[in-house]
Amino acid sequence: MAELARARKLLARGEPVDQVLQALARGLTQKMMHGTLVELNAVQGDERSKLVDTVSRLFLRQDTREPRQH
Repeated sequence: MAELARARKLLARGEPVDQVLQALARGLTQKMMHGTLVELNAVQGDERSKLVDTVSRLFLRQDTREPRQH
């Protein structure tokens, strides 16, 4: 895994652990989100709104729907 190898190199050079962990987390997040963001940028209108809602719920844990009535 390239991200892990990059983190090991940074640690071997003496970079601060917190800085390396932040870079590792950022790199992994960018890799995981790349396809989703490409898809999101490729759609328009109602389809985009639905995709934004889904991405928000799945990745950002934000429920954009109306609260459920019990």
